Amino acid sequence: MVRTVISCSAVNCFNHSPSTQFGRWIVPGGQRCPASISSRVGLYLNITDTGARSWILRVVAYGNRRHIGLGSYEDVSLADARDLAREMRKKIAVGTDPVAERQGALAAARAERRQGLAFADAFEKYFTDKLESELSNPKHRAQWRSTLTTYAYPIIGEKPVEQITVDDVLAILKPIGTAKTETATRVRQRIERVLDWCAAM
Repeated sequence: MVRTVISCSAVNCFNHSPSTQFGRWIVPGGQRCPASISSRVGLYLNITDTGARSWILRVVAYGNRRHIGLGSYEDVSLADARDLAREMRKKIAVGTDPVAERQGALAAARAERRQGLAFADAFEKYFTDKLESELSNPKHRAQWRSTLTTYAYPIIGEKPVEQITVDDVLAILKPIGTAKTETATRVRQRIERVLDWCAAM
């Protein structure tokens, strides 16, 4: 995806004088998008080739260059974007990495959503959110449900996904035996896909 990143301090890029607080920027395709021209805190307006606009803060923290998203142009005003940028810089000044802090908060939120979610319930959510749109053939959707309800549910159906172990998966596969190698492979792959989806939700 092509991106146009506008430095809010690049006053020569606008159709107005340097003293103007707000200018216009022409992006690929001729669309004219507003952009700030003040960037004492490293604030930029990011414009994609679809015209979507968002504020980002470019900063170096602990030797690493960070691009920190501050929200969409439509939802966050210029004044609020500047305030957010200053807040992020203050955190860096006292030893906090805003990106790591945000990633930690997101990971904690994901873990909280998964807490206590039984495998059977996780599969139903995965089936509704992903499989129904990905698998156009009703037969394939039925096969997914049949293999998991037949082989996985009796052992891990009511077990919280965060507690499922390799031993649990082996306990599911062992009774299938070597005579149904293809079935065992499909069961394992489908269990993994449900668990991977849960880890990312």
